[in-house]
Amino acid sequence: MNLVSQDKYSEHLVQLSNTWSKLLTKHNFDCALIVAGKADYYYDDDQSPPFHANPYILQWITYDDCEHCLLLVKPYEKPTLLWYTPKDFWYLPSSTPSWLQEHFTCEIYETLGELQKSCKEYIRRTGRTALIGIEPFSLEKHANVEKPDEVFIQQLAYTRAYKSDFEISQISRATEIAALGHRASYDAFKHGESELDIHLAYLQASQQSHSQLPYPSIVGLNEHGSVLHYQHYDTTPPQTHRSLLIDAGAKSHCYHSDITRTYAHEEGSEFATLIERLDDMQQKVIGAIKNMSNFVELHEATHRSIADVLVDCGIVNCSADDAYEQKLTDVFYPHGTGHLLGLQTHDLGGHIVDSDGTLGSAPERFPTLRLIRKIEPNLVFTVEPGIYFIPVLLDKVTGNEAINWSCVDGLIKFGGVRIEDNVLVLPDSTHNFTRKVLN
Repeated sequence: MNLVSQDKYSEHLVQLSNTWSKLLTKHNFDCALIVAGKADYYYDDDQSPPFHANPYILQWITYDDCEHCLLLVKPYEKPTLLWYTPKDFWYLPSSTPSWLQEHFTCEIYETLGELQKSCKEYIRRTGRTALIGIEPFSLEKHANVEKPDEVFIQQLAYTRAYKSDFEISQISRATEIAALGHRASYDAFKHGESELDIHLAYLQASQQSHSQLPYPSIVGLNEHGSVLHYQHYDTTPPQTHRSLLIDAGAKSHCYHSDITRTYAHEEGSEFATLIERLDDMQQKVIGAIKNMSNFVELHEATHRSIADVLVDCGIVNCSADDAYEQKLTDVFYPHGTGHLLGLQTHDLGGHIVDSDGTLGSAPERFPTLRLIRKIEPNLVFTVEPGIYFIPVLLDKVTGNEAINWSCVDGLIKFGGVRIEDNVLVLPDSTHNFTRKVLN
């Protein structure tokens, strides 16, 4: 971590400490025990999925090689970090990052037994303790340890949406890293590579292993672009490369980026025109965010803009208003316009509408929206409109004369288009992390 980042990290911890201290005091807790967690083995196996740490500890330490570690947070006191560093020759043990030494009371333990004993002793000397995470070991004898109620967790999750300067800088850096991979993936696509080879080009250029990705990259050639979370990587190239939809991100100090681009192999084709129109529309929608009050309004405005693109590209025969009112836009655009972004790709708090932890409801027409909050400064979220040709959805409207079926039949082999950028809300405008480094 460079000096500029260290200064921002120090400020970040001051803000984070104040947030936690106020909430713990408000809910009459004397301490929080934040558990990093551990990897669980597959059934009847000695192998496990990659370890993913509790995001609440990551917000403090911004380092994910922290399996079994524990953090004790008391209001307005220096946190205590219990770090597990076994003497091991099967795996490389983790060590406490240097940037944590100044900000935490760091204690190193070589065995889990020693770590657990120390933690229990801390708890014994402490009052009411909130357990944040999965119980790391039996705490039955410690009546003062309890899982906080949903209101506490929701109030805590609500605060996660407002990003500190440090968090903003790391999302920006993660976007820069992902952009390197996206450019390499485009080159691999133009050279006729397979989905797997495009994925490997992304990993190589962004200097990530598959397990380090914030989420498994979506690499869909041709019709595979119509599968929203396409999960495979074909090892052989298709006979004809028509399109590529790639949805892939990166991490920087545990903070995620999430970028999608769609490319046509043949410039000037009908599908290339559709990409250009959607890209232009997406930028206009982002430009209008400063005039919108909440994300439901943003999503509805995006749907109406999708209707305009469907009309302009001859995909529907009706007016844009009719396409929206008849819910034809839902057929071609079946997902939300965006989600919060941070320590998780789909960051927590999208349905929590106020600092009291109140859960809001998505509108009846769009029940699966991940985000319904007010649009406010320091929120970071994705803006990702798309137009897809999904057989299972098109089958539901077969014969609808408002759809230009000959046009759809010509485009279905391309799968679909999605353009996704990462956006920060400023007091009077927005900052697009993605467009700064990737067109």
